[in-house]
Amino acid sequence: MCISWERSTHFFCLLPFDMDIMRTFDKKNMDREFKSKVGWWYHLVLLIMAIVTIKLFVSGGHVAAMVIMLLCTMVFIHMLLNTWYRITADGYLVAHCSFFPEKRIAIAEITGVGLSSIPVWSYALSFDRLIIMKGEQQWLMISPRNKQEFVNLLRKINPNIKIIKSNWT
Repeated sequence: MCISWERSTHFFCLLPFDMDIMRTFDKKNMDREFKSKVGWWYHLVLLIMAIVTIKLFVSGGHVAAMVIMLLCTMVFIHMLLNTWYRITADGYLVAHCSFFPEKRIAIAEITGVGLSSIPVWSYALSFDRLIIMKGEQQWLMISPRNKQEFVNLLRKINPNIKIIKSNWT
């Protein structure tokens, strides 16, 4: 069931797997974007970096240390605000993380999705992650806020995606 607005580029649509939540879609391409879930550890690291940066500026620390800490803190803030995953209408999954290159895969090439909490660098701001499999190999780890809805949408496009080590139906 969809409700459209005249002279608008957006409309609201109720999704069959999440009937209580109204989502905004772009009428032209029907892309769906998921923000990254953010773990407590990320907030802690960001807070410590901000405190150290402020302390360096207040105490008149070494200029190079001030600049490096300020730049690092700004990069972490940019990552916090600009990490998302998009499922496109033309059947692609796009992972975006700040200044890093976007990763793109055809959803038809995804063979499996599993849960992970491996603490390695990835396009995820939480340890509550999903592993996206391409063939027998791990393609990328991501952490969408609503994992169930994300996986349901992937499987709606590609029903052959296997759920690996999970309690999803």
